[in-house]
Amino acid sequence: METKIQVLPEDLCNKIAAGEVVERPSSVVKELLENSLDSGATNILIELEAGGKRLIRVTDDGCGMSRQDAFLSFERHATSKIRTDADLFALHTLGFRGEAMASIASVSRLRLKTCDNTDGLGNQIYVEGGKIKSVTELGMPQGTVVEVRNLFFNLPARKKFLRKEQTELGHAADVVTKQAMANPTVSIRLKHNDRMMLDLRREKGVRERVAALLGRSVLNDLLSVEQQSEDDLQLSALISQPQLTRSAASHIYTFINGRYIRDRVVQHAVMDGYRHLLMKGRYPVVVLFLQIDPAQVDVNVHPTKHEVRFREQSLVHDFIAQSLQQALRPAEWLVKPPVDQEERLQPASQSEVVVPREEAMRHDSVREIHGDYSPPAANVDQRLSQGDIPSSRHFSFEQPYRTNSDTGTNQYSLPGSMAQGFFSGLQILGQYHQSYILCQDGADLVLIDQHAAHERVGFEKLRHAYAAGEIPSQTLLFPEVLELDFNSATALDDNQQELERLGFEIEPFGGKSFALKAVPLLLVDRNVAKLVVDVALELERIGRTGQLRESIDDILIMMACHSVIRANQALAPVEIKALFKDLDEIDFKANCPHGRPVVQRMTLSEVERLFRRK
Repeated sequence: METKIQVLPEDLCNKIAAGEVVERPSSVVKELLENSLDSGATNILIELEAGGKRLIRVTDDGCGMSRQDAFLSFERHATSKIRTDADLFALHTLGFRGEAMASIASVSRLRLKTCDNTDGLGNQIYVEGGKIKSVTELGMPQGTVVEVRNLFFNLPARKKFLRKEQTELGHAADVVTKQAMANPTVSIRLKHNDRMMLDLRREKGVRERVAALLGRSVLNDLLSVEQQSEDDLQLSALISQPQLTRSAASHIYTFINGRYIRDRVVQHAVMDGYRHLLMKGRYPVVVLFLQIDPAQVDVNVHPTKHEVRFREQSLVHDFIAQSLQQALRPAEWLVKPPVDQEERLQPASQSEVVVPREEAMRHDSVREIHGDYSPPAANVDQRLSQGDIPSSRHFSFEQPYRTNSDTGTNQYSLPGSMAQGFFSGLQILGQYHQSYILCQDGADLVLIDQHAAHERVGFEKLRHAYAAGEIPSQTLLFPEVLELDFNSATALDDNQQELERLGFEIEPFGGKSFALKAVPLLLVDRNVAKLVVDVALELERIGRTGQLRESIDDILIMMACHSVIRANQALAPVEIKALFKDLDEIDFKANCPHGRPVVQRMTLSEVERLFRRK
């Protein structure tokens, strides 16, 4: 009797596997680039034609393969990187599934050249549609060359899904960019149609590689973050100041143990770190590396290895979010000038610059205000490049409180007892349009949005006051019955204790129904039925909830917005000083709770260019 169930032939299995592993030319680039990095290569060349649709060639100087290993590399689930199931939770390589070469070869014409010795004798294997056509010996240096031509030549339906040449090239370049960030000590070049697109030399660290990939101007606005937890979590990141944003999350690069990932828990944690610092629809520039015990993370979730699963996802989420918040909280970029890029990127032996004593003395005296003081333009140009912000290390904020009667203008400076922060040390010039406070900081003109500034002060005070005690609850006169679907009911039941800690009182009401008996006091007038379900589902998804915090914060923001200084409101000098003193005492002072900037700065050079003096 003929059976209905049959074992699929090997070539069909490879094509099915290729459907998951090889989505487009960039998938091939990713797999081959990972193999090159795993082989210990220090120089890698990626060559593409027609965006990778016609040709993908990856050349490296890694360890290479013997003749027998070269044959085995085309077998499914054949790999040198793991041996037992325990190795899956002790991974130190990018690849481990042993599917890439077999999958790529099954949907292309592939030529493998490899040599594992210094004698210069290697082997060449030509595979077409998954079938080995020829095997020859050849002379070549140690390393491997994989040449993939006519991708999807035997799957015309799949080939039709490929995009235009520039689109496919963009995806391939993005893959190379991500791998290059994680491996700054490897020289990586990308060539398209004989034109060099990327030429990345070996760098001593991630900062230099980020400068080469994203631009030195971007690096100027990135903050360094280094954190380590008691749970053996280690985070190293470059994160943008809130004024540097993008319209999409494409510039958030996250790596777990050197592997690029797209994980919703990590992504949520990054955005949580920027809570109330970005405008809606804006995203930061982040390059984040997280080191974690391989046993605490499962990377064998999907063949592309982009997704991971953490054993303690709430722990990872909170560690990332709190690390970013800790770096952003002081808003140090307001008072600390970015390190000059040329100086920052010099070799260690040249990075130390000795400042002459006269120049150091000029720095220390710049903040002393005299009625006829006008800083020399040459010194300003040398010390204040566009966008640089003077540092409290170089400028003295302690000035006498007085009116500059000689010039007829009111210039208020603060007494030494109040000069404890950036804002308190500004020289107040006046108020523009009864909405913006004009100040001078060294040679720079500083404009402060009085409503945005006071809104941040009011919000932070309300938030700290609310968090100081337990979350107050309001018992409902008539409990509200929540009738839920199975997933929502399960999430609500599993996280009932956490919800009670957040101010909700919920009791099972039979089946998939629950009775909502009390809600947080600030949410009494809100539609909390939907909110409580969303909170439960988020707890289930990432182990922590931001929904409740966002709802409470929205109310606190609204309260702050309606109770603070408005635009078109005249302020007396004493009120401005009190506002500045409050700003210096709070966190996240550079942005209002909606993400709008509090401070804008114009250098003397910029002002002079407006008047054609430059």
